[in-house]
Amino acid sequence: MIADTEHPETTDLDALLRMGVHEALAGTDFKNAFESFLAEMPRQVPGFAARMPAGAERSIGLALFREIWNHTPRPDLGWKRLILPKPERNAPCPCGSGRKYKQCCAQSEGTSPFPGSGFTVLCYVLETVPVADFGNLPFRQLDPEEVAHVASEWQADDRIEPATLLLEALLAPDNKLDSRHEHGFDTLCDLYLDAGRADERLALVERFMRTQDKQLRAVAWQRRATLHADSGEHAPAWDVFKEAQRLDPDNPSLAHLELVLLANQDRYDEARTRAAFWAKRLVKLGYAGEPIVDMMEDVARDPEVLRAMLAEHVEDWDAEATPEDLDVLESMIENLPAPSCQYRLSPQDTAAGPLQALPGLAAVEQDWDDMYWGDAEERNPWSDARWLGWLGSHPLAWQSFAVIEDLVGILGDSLFPEDAEDRLDRMEDSLFDHALTLLRRVLADNRAEGLMLEWGWSENRPALRLLMQKIDMARYSQEELPLLEWLVLTLNPDDNGGQRERLVHAYCEAGRPADALAVCDRFPGDDLAGILYGRVLAMYLLDRRGDAVTALAHAAKRLPKVLKTLVAARPKTPPLTPGMLTHGGDDQAWRYRVASRETWMKCQALDWLQETAGRKP
Repeated sequence: MIADTEHPETTDLDALLRMGVHEALAGTDFKNAFESFLAEMPRQVPGFAARMPAGAERSIGLALFREIWNHTPRPDLGWKRLILPKPERNAPCPCGSGRKYKQCCAQSEGTSPFPGSGFTVLCYVLETVPVADFGNLPFRQLDPEEVAHVASEWQADDRIEPATLLLEALLAPDNKLDSRHEHGFDTLCDLYLDAGRADERLALVERFMRTQDKQLRAVAWQRRATLHADSGEHAPAWDVFKEAQRLDPDNPSLAHLELVLLANQDRYDEARTRAAFWAKRLVKLGYAGEPIVDMMEDVARDPEVLRAMLAEHVEDWDAEATPEDLDVLESMIENLPAPSCQYRLSPQDTAAGPLQALPGLAAVEQDWDDMYWGDAEERNPWSDARWLGWLGSHPLAWQSFAVIEDLVGILGDSLFPEDAEDRLDRMEDSLFDHALTLLRRVLADNRAEGLMLEWGWSENRPALRLLMQKIDMARYSQEELPLLEWLVLTLNPDDNGGQRERLVHAYCEAGRPADALAVCDRFPGDDLAGILYGRVLAMYLLDRRGDAVTALAHAAKRLPKVLKTLVAARPKTPPLTPGMLTHGGDDQAWRYRVASRETWMKCQALDWLQETAGRKP
């Protein structure tokens, strides 16, 4: 669930559920967890607590927390749930009022305080699991549709990497798959498409075309037909379509797919005939009133409707930025207005709260979204560069982290002249510097310096992502360590972006091993390679050789391939999948070597590591 500043009840509910799950996972005693939940509610969700009727805090809180408690799968208990038994009518009420249950909260028994029948808190539980451990999740004990729902929410929230890794683990070849995995399959295909991972998407589709489950196999065959059509391979597309139709002849999505295949060959007269057929068939199958039937009837009346619908989703992907476009953009970036605070924060305790755009900036951001993105999920920014002129007439847009993030993405596309790389790099540097100066200004003006800018608020993520990108660009430079400290130690101490491994090694390179060890200690039980082996390096640099050997033995037991690959002279590069990491696998070991071997060498610790590893610690 994503924080929503336009609907504070949604924001509060998201924070309430996350806090409730945290309290539920903290122990197995319901009474203690409930009391902690009540105590934390005014602090963490003050708006929600303020709207509760006076005197009803405990009864309402009990109804809320009991629902959260009963729906929370517990990683420490094999992902089982601790269901709270229904109290006896004459027993003390679990809300702690001191009255009998029948005289207190029994009247709310059987009613859920949360809307809808599909109430789930799995997303908040999975947030507590390192993404590197997704492959070890007991998916047989989890509802695959619920897992796919979590991935879809993360996808909508721009948490692309964890969403992808979660679904890759769910749909791994060794897992038993059935029709309940369809949503996960569709979502992972879309994630691969958005990331430009065409080979992985094709491999996934072709693997699913061979699954035992008939319904899942039919969905994959439909996807394969679409891929053929997108590549202009019309004959194979029709062959695959016929197989998909044979497997699941009553699937309504076949209607849309068939019309698209016909339209790709400009066979609009046939599309009209088939649309009329599908309209009648779908009504008989019970889909009367559904959008797919309305679409078929519209195309049956006028096939140009189909042409218009498809044209809405087709952009001119051959369009490139012209030299004039580049000159205009460069001039604007060279003359950026000074950063000014156009956000309001709500500092409380150690957290700054969400970055809420002031009305003027909020209107500009909405105008940008409507003008630049529209309803298209994918587009070529240079097919319609009206946004360049719009930026020139809306200087306030340069104070928006969301707009700046979009512009950084535009600079990173491949539609610029080949000789423009140096100019693009300079523009990108300027945008990052502007964004970070803006962030410091916003925090200072809101008296939020030194406070957390929590990742849990979706409004904060454009600013945090810009900072993470800047850190990637500043690797091994003097800028890197201060930025890493700001991000991991202050703004995002939960380290949702996975920067703590680099911070540990940057500290070691800077001659600050005690600080590196302190970062490792902040994440007890962390199985990331950079934390396990970073601890070894820090202890070695602190001249705690006995502790270093003990830490190495632990790291080698947890991730033996990392040690073997790190000390090897010329290891072979294993197969690598972009955006995917196998915990304990050859790919994880190789990536740690690439990222950190230079650090071990700079710290003059690699020889010791090789010698100690040779003694089989």
